[in-house]
Amino acid sequence: MNIINVPKKEVEDFIPEDFGGKREVKTACVVRYGGFGDMIQTSSIFPRLKEQGYRVCLNVTERGAEISESDPNIDELLVQKTDQVPANRLLEYWEKMSPCFDKVVQLSESIEGNLLIMGSRFEQLNGESVRVPADPRFNGWSKEEIHKECNKNYMEETHDRAEVPYEFSPKFFPTKKEKRWARDVRRRIKTKNVILWALAGSSVHKVYPWTDMVISRILLKRDDVSFVTVGDDLCQLLEMGWEKEKKVITKSGKWSIRKTLAFLDVCDIVIGPETGVLNAASTLNCRKIVMLSHSSKENLSKHWNNTATLEPEYYKDFCFPCHKLHYGFNTCYRDDATGGAMCASNIKPETVVSDILGNLK
Repeated sequence: MNIINVPKKEVEDFIPEDFGGKREVKTACVVRYGGFGDMIQTSSIFPRLKEQGYRVCLNVTERGAEISESDPNIDELLVQKTDQVPANRLLEYWEKMSPCFDKVVQLSESIEGNLLIMGSRFEQLNGESVRVPADPRFNGWSKEEIHKECNKNYMEETHDRAEVPYEFSPKFFPTKKEKRWARDVRRRIKTKNVILWALAGSSVHKVYPWTDMVISRILLKRDDVSFVTVGDDLCQLLEMGWEKEKKVITKSGKWSIRKTLAFLDVCDIVIGPETGVLNAASTLNCRKIVMLSHSSKENLSKHWNNTATLEPEYYKDFCFPCHKLHYGFNTCYRDDATGGAMCASNIKPETVVSDILGNLK
């Protein structure tokens, strides 16, 4: 795979050679700056573009490159640093880049900002943190109006923008070394069943407050199950209390995202909120249990296989599915009893336990 690092310049100073020059072979450039889940969803269109005769170039930040660097359907990575180009100059930047390619698939804000409405937030502009006002829909539209406009499948929207057929194949591609590592780790876990639990996502509503209760009940009922908990450094707080339990293997902040995704292939069940980990497992054969928060089943898991999509049971009385990006509890309804988001708190632990027990070997 050819990797081109975009030099740091003022936008007006860019020349075609900074992006690798005009491609001599028919090439499509996919522009996607996002989180791990966004990159997994985007991977679904690469094989379809290849079928149309394109070489595929992916324009990403370092985070996206980390996930995508082993994808055999990508021929080039065009990498820039996060916030290297100011948000208010991205249109000019893309105009400079576009002549180098035969086709540009613009996925920037195709989900977030389009089907997930942005609230007020801070963005980097010329090295300073600037407050960006909320989308007018965020506070000005009713739940029903938002749902009517935003209740569209994320994968379908991505394929529509790429002008490719609805043949969905989102996938993470571990290296041979990562596959061997995953098999070795699984071999050292002696229980018949292994459940990987993604503890949290990027927002306050992507934390399930009943996690400890579910794990406790499963371990009491079955002695042939081990849990592997994963997440970022902050998720280590959610692992507190399990350090001495041999059947709960705490890996938050210890495994890289690539190791976590490589391990999916050897799991029996993968469970968690709306995260990149669950997106990466979506087409695998293992059982998936996903707890919805701001997305509907239509949005997220409509095309997933072997999946239990769990919704809050009393959502008609509040906002689910809100189709909004929340950056704190100042805009997200909070459950007083659990301290978690209202949507997450209203997915009963009994429902999760029942599905796990029904899908163990």
